Amino acid sequence: MAIPIPNGIAQLFDSYGRQARLFPALLMIFPPLLTILAWFPWLLLSSGGATLLTLATSCGLLYALGSYARTKGKRIEPKLLKRWGGWPTTLLLRHDSELDQHTRLRYHTYLAGVVPESLSFPTVQEEQANPAGANAVYDSAVRWLKERTRGKEFAMVERENAQYGFRRNLLGLKPFALTLCLLTLVITMLTIFNKAPNLVDSIRNWDFVALAKVASDLGPAILATFAVNLFAMLAWVFVVTKRWVREAGFQYAYALLAVCDMTTNATNKKRKKAV
Repeated sequence: MAIPIPNGIAQLFDSYGRQARLFPALLMIFPPLLTILAWFPWLLLSSGGATLLTLATSCGLLYALGSYARTKGKRIEPKLLKRWGGWPTTLLLRHDSELDQHTRLRYHTYLAGVVPESLSFPTVQEEQANPAGANAVYDSAVRWLKERTRGKEFAMVERENAQYGFRRNLLGLKPFALTLCLLTLVITMLTIFNKAPNLVDSIRNWDFVALAKVASDLGPAILATFAVNLFAMLAWVFVVTKRWVREAGFQYAYALLAVCDMTTNATNKKRKKAV
């Protein structure tokens, strides 16, 4: 069942914008926001809190967060491309790529025939002699293909593109997100120790009765948010990595290049019907 999107958010962001820009930004602020609500639950229930949220949204806070996520993601992209050796689509079109030679030949043949400039795709020898020139040809063909795969009929391409944007932007936000998580954890721990000054002694002496009383006094909400912050920090460190982004980049590249086969098959069907 699809989750309904509030009208305000739907007007600010399209499907790609929500997945690739807004969601990473919200994941960044979620742990500290959850902690604030756990310590001050009246903010969630009060009309003042709802008014503040509405005002912030109306003033473009969500849009600003999404824009910030995109900016951070775009800034790290050149470093990622340098590390990978180029765009994943370009790498797959190269003669030395992991793509099998028969599929690669079909893609070369299709793109060479449909790109208006009639690009001449390099041979193995030409690519080895001039890698930069070969990459320029592949990049140009991919740009042309990207512009013609915008729309609902290319849903798989759009999904994979949003997935790549989501992961790239998360990686761009990673330093700031980790700082927020760390600060939130430190502040939460200091507050807990302030409320329970004997907590260290109870832990050192394995005094489970005292620990249970501290947990009861703090309440499940605060303990749960502490666990969420800790889990979020581990996720930012071990899940949001350059390798994770690279995997999404190549998944998108495979989906985009597969359009060559889809379009060829559709053209062949039309020809058969015409005959």
